[in-house]
Amino acid sequence: MFKASVILVLMWSSGYLGAEMAARYSSWHMLLSCRFAVAAVLLIGFCLVRRLRITRAGIARQVGIGVVMQGLYLGAISAAVGAGLSPGITALVCSLQPLVVAAVAVPILGERIGPREWLGLAVGIVGVGLVVGGKMNSGGAPWWAYLMCVGGMLALVFGTLTQRRINAPEPMAAALAVQCVVGAAIFWVVNVIVADVVPPMTFDFAWSLAWAIGFATFGGWGAYMWVNREAGPMHVSTLLLLVPPTTILLAWPMFGDAVGPWEIVGVVVSALGVAIKLVGGRAHAENAQSAPQRTPARDTEVCGPELIRNERG
Repeated sequence: MFKASVILVLMWSSGYLGAEMAARYSSWHMLLSCRFAVAAVLLIGFCLVRRLRITRAGIARQVGIGVVMQGLYLGAISAAVGAGLSPGITALVCSLQPLVVAAVAVPILGERIGPREWLGLAVGIVGVGLVVGGKMNSGGAPWWAYLMCVGGMLALVFGTLTQRRINAPEPMAAALAVQCVVGAAIFWVVNVIVADVVPPMTFDFAWSLAWAIGFATFGGWGAYMWVNREAGPMHVSTLLLLVPPTTILLAWPMFGDAVGPWEIVGVVVSALGVAIKLVGGRAHAENAQSAPQRTPARDTEVCGPELIRNERG
């Protein structure tokens, strides 16, 4: 799980960097439409070679998830970045996802969150704020870009919880293939509406497209779906607290964004918060497993006479 978590953080961060990269060479919806179309072809070919099957019910489930997670989430985030919102600020807004997930995980999934886990989330949020707080004033993006970013984050929360709750049995490659087909259809419709249907025939666009497909789609979404299935929404959401500092550190050599002392302190604090949260969650799970369980046989042994009396009465 550690390796998958590291891959998730790195690949998810690359998605924000790819969005900024693509914004320099094409429209955000053109990149997404081409990205999903190429990824869908590759995934469908992979599924055919491996003979991976998916039922009609599975297709219907993944179409719904694809509309939310690929269409609403990525569409909103990419539109915000295209409007001038920096990758660091975008990652900051999306890093609030663990708090939203924590607030609804109890009533929806029945998960319990201990004090150490809440402390870890709080420390992680503080670390994220230290990393990107100094960059907030250098934005210049319109107000609706921030609103789009918040809406995208909420869409990701809804999709994450839905995936975990339905616990779909479809192979991940087949599920992601259906979601990519949905994403391609959505954003090609956007291309037609805005009369932007010819992709840029340049090396820079091709490179940003390859980056988005390889790192963001296969690496990021693949790791996200796997960690969410194996460890749950709280674990995968907590890892996203490491995305803003990772994004800013990677943007330094790529785009020349300076990294100051507060960013370095924020990276350390964010990592500390994630460590507290994950260690607290592991301890909570171990305590729950070690607690004595009430089995039917034990209940009958302890309460048998009372049950017999009640039946006779």
